Parts: sequence; C-alpha cells; structure tokens
Amino acid sequence: MARELRSSSRLRCPGAPSCKQAGFIFVSLFISLLLAARGTFAGRLAFHQPGYLAACLLSRDGNHDVREWVEYHLFAGVDKIFLFDHNSSVPMIAEVSDYVAAGKVQYTYLTSTLPRIAGPEDFPNGFQGRVFGECLEQARGYYKWMMFTDMDEVTYVLDPKYGYSIAAVLRDYEHAGAVLIHRRDVGSSGVQERTPGMGQLATFTKCVNSNSKMVKGIAQVDYVSVSYNAHCFEYKEEGHLGLRLGDNRTVTRTADISDPPADPPLLIYHYAGSVAEYTERVNSLSSGVSGLTTKSISMYQGLDNTAIRDCLAGRRAHAAMLAANAIHPVQPFCTAEGLRRRLARKGRTQKQLAAAAAAGGGATAGGGRRRLRQV
Repeated sequence: MARELRSSSRLRCPGAPSCKQAGFIFVSLFISLLLAARGTFAGRLAFHQPGYLAACLLSRDGNHDVREWVEYHLFAGVDKIFLFDHNSSVPMIAEVSDYVAAGKVQYTYLTSTLPRIAGPEDFPNGFQGRVFGECLEQARGYYKWMMFTDMDEVTYVLDPKYGYSIAAVLRDYEHAGAVLIHRRDVGSSGVQERTPGMGQLATFTKCVNSNSKMVKGIAQVDYVSVSYNAHCFEYKEEGHLGLRLGDNRTVTRTADISDPPADPPLLIYHYAGSVAEYTERVNSLSSGVSGLTTKSISMYQGLDNTAIRDCLAGRRAHAAMLAANAIHPVQPFCTAEGLRRRLARKGRTQKQLAAAAAAGGGATAGGGRRRLRQV
C-alpha cells in the first residue's frame, strides 16, 4: 500500500492535502480504530482551536452522502464535525480524509453491537446516548453549540436575512439553552435507485405538506445533558431552557411540539432516500441507532404517497455551494470504491485486516502500521 500511495502522489484532493497524505492518514486512523475496538478512545486526547458551532453525527454505511453532508454543513457555518462511524462495511474515512486532515472532521470508527434498549430511561447509557455524551464532553470548552443530527437530516436556513449560515441564526438565540427545530419529511421523489453523483440536496425535492411535530436540537454544551431520546435534552439551569424556533416558545424536555410554525428560520429536511435505500434500511437497521424506533416498508410507502409538495431548500443550497466553490469532489483514488479495488487486487478485505491485527495481540501503532504496509 505504501508503494501505491507514493506512485499516486500526482493526484490531489481539491483544497486539502494530497491523496498520498490522505492515504497515510487513513492508515493511521485505521490503526486507531483497531485500538479503539480494544478499549482506547484516542479522540479524548484531542485539543481544538476554539470555535462556535460543532455537529455530532453518528452514521453507518453513509458513504454515498457523507461528503456532501459534511461540505454542506461546513458551508452553513459548522466549524467542526464529530463523525462517529458505526460499523460501516467500508469505513467512511475514505470519503472525507481531506477534511479530517484539515481539522474540520474528527473521525471515530466504532465496531459496536446495537442492542435494543429497554426504554427511554436507558437512552443515555445506550449506544446513541453514549455517543451524544461523548460529543458534549469533547466539545465543552471549545465550542458554544452542538448540533445533534443524523445523515438523513440536513438543516437549512429559510430566513434570507441569515444567508445560508446556521451559526448566524444561533447568534440571535444565545440566551437559550437549546434551539429546537422542526423537521419536514422528504420522500423518494420517484427515484428508485440513485446513481453515482446523485446527492441528497439536489435529487430529493418532494416533501409532505406540513412540518412534523418532531424536533431535533442544537444545544449550548454548558447547559444541557443527554435525555431520554435523540430529540430532546435535560436542562441544567432554569434560565437556559429550550426555545422552539419560529415562535420562540419556551420548552423543556420534549421530543415533539404541537402546532409547528410555518416559517421558522431553520428547518430540517428528513430524507427517506430512494426506494432502494429505504428498503435496505428496513432490512438492515429497522430499530435505528437508538434502539427505540421501528421502521417498516409501509411507513416509507405512506410517506411517498403524501410527499407531493415541492421542497427546494436543498436544491437552492446546492446551487449556492456551487457558486461559492464549496463542493470539492474527492479524487477517485481517495474514495471507498478506490480502496475496495486496491484491497481486492491484493485479495484482502478490511475486515480481514482487522481480524489479523486483533489475532496478533498486543497491537501497537508501529506494529499495526507494518502489517498494513504489507497488504
């Protein structure tokens, strides 16, 4: 692998380190994920430049969308993304290695089981709840706000006075412990299966007629802790509670709020994806990463039947990103597909590499690196 990386140094990932550098970063991060699987959380050692807004993203097999998701939210004012990759078949580091090297994404790979928790009271100690707690811990002292979100959720700025900046909206609400943002469910838009290059933002434009009662939050890290699901918070101070965007209603611990305002300054598009994607989601992750939800084909089909309204915030944001030169497609060498092909030529898979490293026992960073270079 080291020889391949050296011979490919002429390839560049736009606006970031070379793919050679990104490749070596991938190797070191792959070693770190092996150590993390053995009980070490290297990310806890990180120091950050002070920032304003960070995002906590937990996802699995989001290779198709992760780069667009990262680039959009950086464009929209997020300073740092804490990306937790939950057992993806091909680690998503390949798609965002240049942003990891640039310090915009902190990447952690977790080979974790996903038990279904007994009830909401167990959420803080469940898988997703523990990830949320880790995000708060890592951000405290460095970032004022933390956005808790999923790969199928994209937060758009609807009020033109803020431009496309989520951070600009938040500066008007610093008296709140958190801002709660309603979602709008977006269907498949008739897309049976996406082809390469079809991103979420410009592809899916058909949504249901009204905003959902369900909310997600962006919280000030000093004023909240993890609550009983991914949609609400425990508030530490009476003077810094939640605030619902759109009518500035004060709220406490709640995951849904009735009478959603029609024109809030921020709105989350909740994407179902293509028909093939939501079908696969039902088969592979029917209880979600929280262990509390239940997903079914009939649920998604019902959504598609009612998603007939044009929702164009994603398409407008995509056009604005193009105009601002904020989209930088990764070079083929750096992608997950490129990695799969290189490993296939050697007759090895990433899971085989991980198994070999684990079988060696007492793995060190240096020893792990030597094994990887022999691929």
